[in-house]
Amino acid sequence: MSHNKIGDVQIAQGDLTGALISYRGGLAIIDPLVQSDPGNAGWQRDLSVSYEKIGNVQVAQGDLAGALTSYRDSLAIMDPLITSDPENAGWQRHVAVSHSKIASVLKEMGNRADALQSLRQSHAIMVRLTALSPDNVQWKQDLNWFASQIAELSQ
Repeated sequence: MSHNKIGDVQIAQGDLTGALISYRGGLAIIDPLVQSDPGNAGWQRDLSVSYEKIGNVQVAQGDLAGALTSYRDSLAIMDPLITSDPENAGWQRHVAVSHSKIASVLKEMGNRADALQSLRQSHAIMVRLTALSPDNVQWKQDLNWFASQIAELSQ
């Protein structure tokens, strides 16, 4: 987590190369931990976050193929977690956001059909979450954003 926090500061300072090095340093630590204890959901989430942060830098650097791989790696970790703990709303939202990041990259790469599919998956998650907590303003905003992105891509 320290590597991720350092990377976050480097991003704020505009040092994308340094941030990528920091995020990958964190990944190099958390990945073996997850391998040694695959049942540790907290470590799995941390690993997923590391991949997501790496993907964010790759997008900023214009490495869309690399970002797509990183985002998909992040999602591949989180999908089983939400299956194992379907009541964890934070993880559910994390998966919805992961799908939206994948959609954003796919859209930029010109793959509107797959981007639309990812957005629909995000939207479905947020529909469920919003139904469970209709007063959650952030989730309503997420739901509306996903709906608008779907409408835009469907044109």
